[in-house]
Parts: sequence; C-alpha cells; structure tokens
Amino acid sequence: MNDSKLETEMSEVDNTLAEDLVKEVLQSGVDLRSYSKEVEKSLTDIENASVNDYIVQSEAIAELHKEITSSDQILERLEGMLCSFQADLGNICQEILSLQELSVSLNQRLKNKQTIRSNLSQFVDDMIVSEAVISHIVDTPVSEKEFLEQLYVLDHKICFVKEQSFREAKSCSDVLQILNNLKIKAITKIREYCLKKIHSCRKAMTNYQIPQNALLKNKFFYQFLMTHDREVAREIQTEYIETMSKVYFSYFKEYLHRLSRLQFDDVPDKHDLMASEDTGAKSHSSLFASKYTLKNRSTVFSIGDRETILTTDLEAPLIVPHVANKNVTKYSLESLFRSHEFALVDNACREYLFISEFFMATQSTAQELFTLVLGKTFSLMTKHIEDQFVSSYDSIGLFVCLHIIYRYRLLAKKRTVPTLETYWESIVKIIWPRFEYVFTLHLMSIKQCDTSKLTNIETTRPHYITRRYAEFSASVMIINDTFPDERVSNLLGALQNEVENLILKMASLFKDPKEQLIFIINNYDMILGVLIERKKEDSKESENIKQQLNKRIQDFVEELLCPHFGAMIAFVKDCESYIDRNDSEALQRQETKVTDLIKSFNSGWRKALEDISREVMHCFTNFKNGNNIQQSALTQIIQYYHRFSKIVSQNPFKNNPIRSELINIHQLMVEVKKYKTNF
Repeated sequence: MNDSKLETEMSEVDNTLAEDLVKEVLQSGVDLRSYSKEVEKSLTDIENASVNDYIVQSEAIAELHKEITSSDQILERLEGMLCSFQADLGNICQEILSLQELSVSLNQRLKNKQTIRSNLSQFVDDMIVSEAVISHIVDTPVSEKEFLEQLYVLDHKICFVKEQSFREAKSCSDVLQILNNLKIKAITKIREYCLKKIHSCRKAMTNYQIPQNALLKNKFFYQFLMTHDREVAREIQTEYIETMSKVYFSYFKEYLHRLSRLQFDDVPDKHDLMASEDTGAKSHSSLFASKYTLKNRSTVFSIGDRETILTTDLEAPLIVPHVANKNVTKYSLESLFRSHEFALVDNACREYLFISEFFMATQSTAQELFTLVLGKTFSLMTKHIEDQFVSSYDSIGLFVCLHIIYRYRLLAKKRTVPTLETYWESIVKIIWPRFEYVFTLHLMSIKQCDTSKLTNIETTRPHYITRRYAEFSASVMIINDTFPDERVSNLLGALQNEVENLILKMASLFKDPKEQLIFIINNYDMILGVLIERKKEDSKESENIKQQLNKRIQDFVEELLCPHFGAMIAFVKDCESYIDRNDSEALQRQETKVTDLIKSFNSGWRKALEDISREVMHCFTNFKNGNNIQQSALTQIIQYYHRFSKIVSQNPFKNNPIRSELINIHQLMVEVKKYKTNF
C-alpha cells in the first residue's frame, strides 16, 4: 500500500514538472521538434551514464541486497519471538487472575477463622475462672483494691455463664459450681464488710462520714448484692436506715440540748414591747427594767450586727458547745438556730446524696429512704423549735430565723437536694405565726399606749418609743429586702400608722402649738434619719415620713413667722383673696393698714431674722434639719415680702407715698444669705 502511494505521488510530481517545462518552452518560442530531439538525446545520455554507474556499483548493490536479506531474516526471527512473548503474557495474565481469586478466597477463609478464633477465645476467657479471681475473692480483704477489681470480673463471668446457659452451652456446667461458690463467698464477705462499717457509726464520738465515704468508694458492692442476692441487699439497706436514723436522732438531740444552755439569760419577755415604759422602776424584771445592768444581749428593736448571720456567717462553722462553755460564751436566739439548722442542712444534703449514689435510688425512692433515715430527727427538730419559739418575744430574732430558713432552702436547691421542702414548710409555719403575733403585740402596745402615763415628754426631743420604732422598722425592712413578703409590708404599714397617731397624741400634751409641731418634726426627722442611715431612703415608709415631715415643717414655718410678720402675712392672704374675687371695696378698706405694715417691717425685720434663726437653733436637735427649716422660713419671708410688694404696687395702694420707704427685696435677700452657714 505504501509503494503504490509513493508511485502515485511521483507521477503527480512528474506531471507537474512536465507541465511547467511545456509552459516554459511555449513561452520561449522554441521549435518543439528540435527541442524534443534534444530531450531524447539528453535522456539517452543520462540512461547510458546511469547504466555505467550501476555497473560500477554492482558489487556494492549486491552486498546491500545481501545485507537487506540478512536483516529481513533477523526481523522475521524477532517477530516470532515477540509473538511467542505475547502469547506467554496472555498466559501469565490468566494465571494472575487465578491467583487473585485464590487470594480473595484465602483471605476470606482467614478472616472467618480469625473471627471464630476471637469469639471462641473471648468465650473461653469469659467462661474460665482464673486462679487470680479465685485467690482474690477467697483470700483478699474486701477493702483491698484487688478484691474490687476481681469482683467486677466475677460479676461479668456470672452474668455471662447465666446468659450462655439459656443458649444451652454445655461448657457452662464445668464452671457453674465454681462460680456459685465464689459468688456465695463474695456476698458473705461484702455483707460482713458493709454491716461492720454501718455498725461502726453507732460508736460514740465516731465521725460517721468516714464509714460513709468507705462505702461510697466501694459502691459496686451494693450493686453486686442487688444483682445476685436481693435479700442481703435489703438487709444492708434496712440495717443502714435503722442505724443512721438512731445516729442522727441521738446526735441532734444531744446537740440541741447542749445549745439550749448557751442562750442569753436576758431575753425579751412579754413586757418588752415597743410602747413599754423605759424605766427601772417597774416591778417585773423586763429587759428595759434592767437594761443598764445586762451584758452580752442583743438589742430588742435594733438589728445591730445580727444581719451578718444572713450574709457572711450563714455558712460559718457550727457552734461547739463544750468550747463555748469553756469560754463562757452566750449566743442569741438566731445564732443558736442558725447553728443547728446549718448542721441539719449539711448532714441532710450529704445523706441524700449518699442514699442516691450508694443505693442507686431514683428520686422518689431516695425521698422515701431519706424520710426513713431522718424522719424522727425532723420531728425532734420541729418539736424543739416549736417549744423554743412559743415563748419568744424577740421579734427581730424570729424574723432573722425565718430568713435563715429561706436562705438554707436555696442552699439545699443549689446542692440538688429537694427532700427538705416539707421540713422547711413546717418550720415556717411555726415561726411566721409567732413573729406575726409578737409584731402585733408591739403594734397593739402602740395603739393602746396611755400617753398620760408616759415619761420623757417634758421636752420636744425625739421620744424613745419613736427611736424604737425607727430602729425596728429599719431592721425589718433590711431583712425583708432579699425575700420580700407582702404580709410584712402590710404589718409595717399598720405599725407606722399607729406610731404616727401616737406621735400626734404625745404632741397634744404640749399646750403651745409651736411646741407640738417641734415635737412632731423632731420625731419624724429622727425616724427618717434612721431609715436613711440604714439605706432605706427609697422605701414606701420613708416616702410617707418625708411627706408628713415636709407638711409639718410648712406648718411650723407659718407658726414661726406669725409673731414677727403675722400682720403682713394676714394682709397678703386677705388682699390676694380680694383680688381673686375682684372685691375693690374690701381692698380699699385695707389701704389704711399699709403705712403701719411698712413702718413695722422696716423697723424690725433684721431683729426678726435673728430671733427666728436663734429659735430654730434652739428647738431642733438635728442641725441639718434645723438648717433646712431655717432656710425654709427665710425663703418664706422673702416670698411673703415679694407678694406684699406686688400687692402695694397695684390699685388702690400704688399712689400711697409710703411705698417709697419699701426696702429693696435684694437687700432682704442679701441679709438672708448671711444665715445659711449657721448650721
């Protein structure tokens, strides 16, 4: 095919050359016949020359032909070898495919054998009982780590053999008896260990948390018993409940007894009410009758440092009775209450968590077991608190105890112990009615107070009852802030109303209206001062007192100005009334007073300012309050004088020549400013 293609291409080239020569000859005008002869002659010469060349090169050509023939033979042999090699490669490929199939088959068989071996090996390992398991279960003490490790192994083997026995595995019969013997041995040793730890809690002066921690460390023991011998597990649980119930009951019974001997001897009684007489001449031995000789007692109406029990000392260490006795230390009601309630919270929370973890109990089951353990103790505590508080008249102490409960309730929730709610509710039901009752006694003592029998009303200074109320209400509000109770706010509101009424009754004993106002203002100011000092300025009670105080100050200012500027003030009020009614005749009748009023004011206003300043300084114990009242009075003078000046500048007074003698209001203001620094 290649030779034919070559000949075709050579023919096309020759034709192309011939055509070109013909064109060239035609264009040159040469005779074709002569040109043809020349060409033929040239061709003949060329042919003869070629023949001669072939003759000369004949030997080389023969040698070339021989070499080509030899090469062709070599290539033929090489082609045979390649064909043979190709055939061999085909056979090798078939062999590789066969080997691959065989390898896959062998690999699958190997995997199957390995799986069978692994399962069988695991089965054998799970089935056989090693010497280590037997020796540790039989000889190693229960408290050792190795015993617990082998107990896990034994538990697994027992469960495995039981499972295989349902599948009728014949090998189970070989180890079943050994496993049963080991199980019985393990249960016996675990039972003895657990009962020993539980019984150790019964010994006096024993820290029962140590046995509990030991049991928790080996909590798998109880799980093993529950799995393999529920009767023994129930025995352990019952023994624990009975033992710990007695332990907690005796501990708290003794602790409460010892704490009760540490309470202050001088506690408030039924005579120590807010309106009780503050004198030592009374026949009964109340706190107020002997308050100057008492030592180490909390105040009845002031919180003092008792608030720390609700903050920094809420989780302080417990009171240790024998240490307190040695140091001859006494405590208040709320301090003792905090100590035994914190002891209860701490132990109860720990007990609940122990029961939940060791006995693997759900919340409802843990609640039942917890009640069985601590039920008697709760009853003991409730009865003790009821007996202790039924005769208490320490209203601040009662309220602090109530809020101790509120805070310990939150503490129990933070420790995820919900089982104390019923106990808290029972304690609140004991304390709240008593607090409300004592609070009502204070309120009724104020309401029924006979002011004619009270002492210390000879002066206009704040009365001691007002001081008691201020301290008491501030203390209650401080405590009530964290857990606000509407019932407490209502009681405080009712008490404030009665105290305000009592202040008015005591003020009525003064004959001079000005002294009445001074007494009322001093008492209101003292109440407000105490509330602000306790940071209760924004309370409802403070706002109410502020309103009452400001109203009384305004009334007092009017009374204070009346002796000095009463005629001018009356003139201003009357004339403004006539102007509002357009009563020109009435205004005309007032014209005769203008001359006397101006002359009187001009002659005495400086002395009047001095007298007013001196009187305010003398009447009010609180300098700040006195300064405010003085400024109020002086401001009121300027306002009245300004109104007076405005009136006399109108008809029918504006043509009165006396108007020229009016002092300039700025002169009055400059003089007034001199009294700003008196307080």
